Amino acid sequence: MKRRAILTAMVMAMSLSAGMMASPVQAQSWPDKPIRIVVPFPPGGSTDILGRTTADYLQKELGVPVVVENLPGATGTIGVGAVARAKPDGYTLLMGSIGTVVTNHFVFPELPYQIDSLSPVINIAETPNVVLVSPKIQADSVSELVEYMKANAGKLNHGSPGLASSSHVSAELFKQRTGTEAQHVPYKGSAPMLVDLMAGTIDFTIDNISSSLELIKAGKLKALAVTSRARSPLLPDVPTVIESGLSHYVMAPWFCVAAPAATPRPVIDKLNSALNKMLNDPAVTKVLLSYGAEPVGGSAEDLQKLIEKEAGTISELAMKVNFRPQ
Repeated sequence: MKRRAILTAMVMAMSLSAGMMASPVQAQSWPDKPIRIVVPFPPGGSTDILGRTTADYLQKELGVPVVVENLPGATGTIGVGAVARAKPDGYTLLMGSIGTVVTNHFVFPELPYQIDSLSPVINIAETPNVVLVSPKIQADSVSELVEYMKANAGKLNHGSPGLASSSHVSAELFKQRTGTEAQHVPYKGSAPMLVDLMAGTIDFTIDNISSSLELIKAGKLKALAVTSRARSPLLPDVPTVIESGLSHYVMAPWFCVAAPAATPRPVIDKLNSALNKMLNDPAVTKVLLSYGAEPVGGSAEDLQKLIEKEAGTISELAMKVNFRPQ
């Protein structure tokens, strides 16, 4: 698996550098027709909201129509596959995520695309997960939760909105890094899981902040820490897992824009510049923060490095945890 990850990283690097050979004339004329942003999920979710926010901004910035096309199904693989097969000319883009771009490779044995089937453009935003415990767990910090888990080894359970979700991956990484045990209980979404957490049916979860924020503010759930590198402005008094003593633990779901592999590098650069500008727009920032998404930005290489890092982490986890449906 490590060899595969190294080879994947090399291919991605080659894909990015190959795009630099594109003709300057092509970059100058792009775009001169409508751009399509594929969202691999139904309308209404976080990925869709980000896709439509991005489309609205690019349409104004680039001066051509930018439309969102929802292609849901198979946990995002149908939409991602459509982008991977599209002509690499900058007119078909993907609103992707850690799940669709990375995690699915360790869940489904045969995908219609590989990690190197896409050219990274930019990391749009991340939405931190938060460590939550049920009322029956006497823990007010991550260290106290770890102590409780070790004192009750194998007796506790943790919920997630589904197998191989960011919540599931976050909790498995947490258990691995802390040397603790707990049984995973997958649900069909965050809502029923959080109901059971409040009732004490499950003991803890590490779920997305957007799903649990109102329950935390209402005092119905206890938040011990957020999983991002820095504290969330939505919960400024809640420490990070790193601050809580678990060094190097970061698992914040992210959303990105990507294009088909071999998309000309000048086009990637033009998109990256426009989207970095978008993420510095106060109006856009306000929309993202309103539902827990924090703007990120950066270069295409920054996103590439993140993809490689996350692939390595999840690959290592997948050797010990079965993320595949039974």
